[in-house]
Amino acid sequence: MSLAETLFALERELAHGSGDTYQRLLADHAVVVVPGMTMDKPQTVAAMNASPGWDAVAFADQKVTELSDQAALLTYRFLGRRGDDFDYKALMGSVYVLRGEEWRLAFHQQTPLAPE
Repeated sequence: MSLAETLFALERELAHGSGDTYQRLLADHAVVVVPGMTMDKPQTVAAMNASPGWDAVAFADQKVTELSDQAALLTYRFLGRRGDDFDYKALMGSVYVLRGEEWRLAFHQQTPLAPE
């Protein structure tokens, strides 16, 4: 599997995951920036445990930039759907770091897009 396939598979797992998924895949020093707040790993895990999750997600314009042998930046457009009445569109950026033989999410930022 290519680096892009590996990292976007992790990103999709997180998009569909619960707090347990985030506990496993976030680096210990992770920072997550969402509209209106910045969270560390414990805060992110708690927020995901309280979230109803997405019914469907789609990624577009996926790009991977290798920052080093042990770090990579993902950028993409995200569309999440919850029920029949809530769509969330955003530009996403994630930085993954290699810890041993496992990739971990170290930084994630969401920039919401205006409704069309």
